[in-house]
Amino acid sequence: MNKVWENDLVGVLADVDQSELLYRDSILINKQDSLQFFVRIISQPAESFPNVKAVTGFYSDLEKWGFEDDYTQPEFIRKEKLREWLDDRLLIFKVEKRIRYNHEEVYNMFGVRVMPKLPSYEKDIKLMPIPIFSQKVNGMEQNVFISRLVEKKFVGRITEVSHEANDTPQIILWREETEEDEQFTVYGVFEKHQYAHGGFNFELRDELKGLALEEEWLDECYLTDESPNVAFVPITLFQKLLHRLEEQEAVQVADVSDREKTLKDEVSGGASSIDKQTSPEIQSSRQEVAVSVMEKPISEISVPVPKGNEKEQEFLELLFSHTQDAGLIYRKENLINFHTSMKSSSLVILSGMSGTGKTKLVELYSHSLGLKGEQLTVIPVSPSWTSDSDLIGYADTLNMVYRPGDSGLINALRKAEDDKDKLYIICFDEMNLARVEHYFSQFLSILEMDHGKRVLRLYNDDLESRLYNSAQYPPTIVIRENVLFVGTVNMDESTYHFSDKVLDRANVLSLDVMPFTEMKQLPEKKKGMVARADEVDYDTFESFQYKNRSLSLHDDELGLLWEVHQMMQSVNKQVGVGPRIVKQIDQYLGNLPAQEYILREDAFDLQVVQRVLTKVRGSEDQLRDLLGRYNREKDTVEGSLIIRLFDRYTNISIFKESRNVIKQKAKELKYNGYTM
Repeated sequence: MNKVWENDLVGVLADVDQSELLYRDSILINKQDSLQFFVRIISQPAESFPNVKAVTGFYSDLEKWGFEDDYTQPEFIRKEKLREWLDDRLLIFKVEKRIRYNHEEVYNMFGVRVMPKLPSYEKDIKLMPIPIFSQKVNGMEQNVFISRLVEKKFVGRITEVSHEANDTPQIILWREETEEDEQFTVYGVFEKHQYAHGGFNFELRDELKGLALEEEWLDECYLTDESPNVAFVPITLFQKLLHRLEEQEAVQVADVSDREKTLKDEVSGGASSIDKQTSPEIQSSRQEVAVSVMEKPISEISVPVPKGNEKEQEFLELLFSHTQDAGLIYRKENLINFHTSMKSSSLVILSGMSGTGKTKLVELYSHSLGLKGEQLTVIPVSPSWTSDSDLIGYADTLNMVYRPGDSGLINALRKAEDDKDKLYIICFDEMNLARVEHYFSQFLSILEMDHGKRVLRLYNDDLESRLYNSAQYPPTIVIRENVLFVGTVNMDESTYHFSDKVLDRANVLSLDVMPFTEMKQLPEKKKGMVARADEVDYDTFESFQYKNRSLSLHDDELGLLWEVHQMMQSVNKQVGVGPRIVKQIDQYLGNLPAQEYILREDAFDLQVVQRVLTKVRGSEDQLRDLLGRYNREKDTVEGSLIIRLFDRYTNISIFKESRNVIKQKAKELKYNGYTM
């Protein structure tokens, strides 16, 4: 199985006598008459990286960095020219493991960048990757950053270093940029970390300590614009910094308690003019929950931790690999979010701009499960559909036969009913080209029912004895738990928006793509992907699922949802966070697989976006106070009741994704006068 390590590594041209090399030289001319070379890794790799002493690079990796190969020259001259060029340079790169046709493992570089060797370079140098945080990259000032470190909160993403559980950086750097230069501060010492949407969350070994990075030390570090958020520090300097840090006094954090002070001010009567516009019932509820938040420190809040499942982990790895091989550029967080939604939701809707591979993702998900034939049915929705008969068919009483719809849905459901041990996926492609409430009406009622009671009716029972093909198409079909429903949608002028009846039953995922520059780092697209050797049957998929019927949401999580519900009710009595949504959010959190990309606080944030904020729709007059006013000059939202609520519940989540959605909706209010 192919595998990609996305953290940056540093290397130099391998030594000729290196025992791991399969060839007599570290540079060779391959069968394509192209230069190929081997690089020795000199920086600390991820823990999962194998004990490989050299990785392979190609001439094409260096061409854009100024190296030119003259094919007319003799081979020894071409090789010597490359050797001289590499002699003064270090390479920064990522690594991909590929399995060749003869089952041989090869490790190739990609995303190659170049930086010069420093005067302090020594042959046996070992470099340690240290993440660099800054206001520019992580969106917070240094004092806020320090506070978040002490409070064990998420401090931002750094993609260039390993996020694996056992690769915790013991020290980190903060870059403070001024008009004249930039200064660095070292912070530590850390012994554990988590990594998710909010980036790194560090656990200190003792107290937080800081140390200014002296200029002479900085001169020994490898810093480059090609990998701006990581410093590669010689191990001798790294050990010196650790020792010096331990000698320092603990960092004094003046504003760690600022949030509690703010909450106390609000509860004791320091409410803003916006609060005064809110109904007394909401204000009372806010005060009660604010007090409960203050009285419970973050360290005392316990939440269920997802347990690992080896088969599920194997499936996720295969899904990651297949999406890479297919050239899709979705982040792993998106894939885990999709998988968790598929496990926990009656209906999953993939939203996003056209051309981002939503339908392809469903196909790859099915392929990674090993499903074949009718186990995946993709149904292209027609704009002309106006009733469920367009989808499921109808009883032709003139010819006395049942005529199923052309979509193939009924045949797939009949198969799923008979093959209850197999897993089936039904995908409605472009499902909002027609009004979902019209052609999908019967399904919306069925998805609300408990499993075992989900019965699709094709025609009345009294017609069964009169229809010629009633044995093939009985009047009812039982929709078992082995059937998963998913839809893809585009939101543009050619489509319909969803009603609350649909949104109450669906997890609506908005898929984001990675920056286009990362497309170059994807492996070469394959003509065909290797399917899993064994099919994931329903019993195996069921073992992935968490089906606890009792509610396990924390009191503060329930308190926030209740306050959001009251806010939405104050705008429109027909809209809110119903008990069904609360239960489904609870199921989603319980079904989160064991991994490092989405933690519980990120998952709760995603559920607020996917299950709650999708229902916040209306005019500027209705939603101005709830969403706030967008300030174009500052690119911020001002006076938002719901953002103020998030600020009080930072012990649950930082609500990064929710804040982004609210900002977008506030923009729509400003420019369009309404938001959908």
